Amino acid sequence: MKEIRFIDLFAGIGGFHKALESVAKKKKLDIKCVFVSEIDKESIETYSSNFSIDKEKIINIRDLDDNMSGVPEHDFLFAGFPCQTFSNAGKKKGFLDEIRGTLFFDIVKILKIKKPKYILLENVKHLVNHDNGKTWEIIIKTLKDDLGYIIPKDPLILSPHEFGIPQERQRVFIPGVLREKTSLKDEYISFNFDDLKSNNILNSSNSSEIRKYIFDKFLEEEVESKYFLDKEKDSYLLNVFEAWDDFLKNVEKPEGRTLPVIWADELGKKYHLKSDMPEWKKKYITDMRNIYKMNKDFIDNWLVKYEVEKWKKREKKFEWQAGKEVTDLKHSFIQLRQSGIRCKKPIKFPTLVAMVQIPIIYDDFNNAWRYLTPRETANLQSFPKKYKIHNEIKPENKDFYSYKQFGNSVNVKIVSFIQEHLLNNY
Repeated sequence: MKEIRFIDLFAGIGGFHKALESVAKKKKLDIKCVFVSEIDKESIETYSSNFSIDKEKIINIRDLDDNMSGVPEHDFLFAGFPCQTFSNAGKKKGFLDEIRGTLFFDIVKILKIKKPKYILLENVKHLVNHDNGKTWEIIIKTLKDDLGYIIPKDPLILSPHEFGIPQERQRVFIPGVLREKTSLKDEYISFNFDDLKSNNILNSSNSSEIRKYIFDKFLEEEVESKYFLDKEKDSYLLNVFEAWDDFLKNVEKPEGRTLPVIWADELGKKYHLKSDMPEWKKKYITDMRNIYKMNKDFIDNWLVKYEVEKWKKREKKFEWQAGKEVTDLKHSFIQLRQSGIRCKKPIKFPTLVAMVQIPIIYDDFNNAWRYLTPRETANLQSFPKKYKIHNEIKPENKDFYSYKQFGNSVNVKIVSFIQEHLLNNY
């Protein structure tokens, strides 16, 4: 096969690029990145350092002229584009007028002029329902009807945990093949995920087996001390964890049920539930009152023992989402959310996001609580060990940039799966 030339739009730290490198190595292909757009200077630093691309050549897509003369000819267009509300102004003037002024419009201008054979776009799952589905409808009709790309019939929503990677991160992908550059008569692109499902260890019913797999494959044995909760500096949070672990292990629960959502400030309260209170809130409070009634003596002592009234609002709210078979706080994955402490089943991590809400785990290697490291977030996004993360390139910078970059990135394994499928079948 000839050299595959590609462009990387809204490139971030190069997840699409790294994925295609993986496919090229496997299929013995020659690839060449001929254009990159990105505006975040820290991401540009990371991208440039990993792909030997001059930082000065990574530009803002909005700096291109209307003829896209700065974009070379290419075979594959990648874009993890931002989602913007589209206008109603173009109702009578066609799809291109409706998207004018959005960043998606810049992608369309390139596609219309350069006509690459393949495209792969990515966005948050919410894009499908954005603006009551209007945004998605315009995007699909623009790609399919105006530009002539063959795309999947239904939204292709995928998450790393479906590929054996312990992170729940649903994203919508839009792969496409230009009809005029293929002899295939298919109306839609199709995928088969049967092998992925049958070989996915995360589908095992043995949570201990899954936990071992996660620690062996995705977590690091040698971790800097700054990521561990310190006995003195973090004594408050460690006390909170100890308290909720005590609560989890010792309160009696209704038969066949796990622990409901607990708001410590509600325990022991007896006020009348108002008729206009939302049904979900009524249920939460009713469930909590039932737990309190069943465990009054233990809970009254627990509230005093751990001085719960002095806690901050967030730590007083506890969501146990790890199921009945997990009975130890240390065997859950913890996320500190604005809405409270959420404990997930130890088979997948919650969606990675910027610097806030970095998951906390109990480190079996070091017998201590700690945050995931930036390198571990890279592992959960399927970046290889040799990939240089931002805090290795710029050690003087805070971890914030590394967390943010992986929180905003595509998952390399998912993208390479789609890329290879397109190259093999279309």
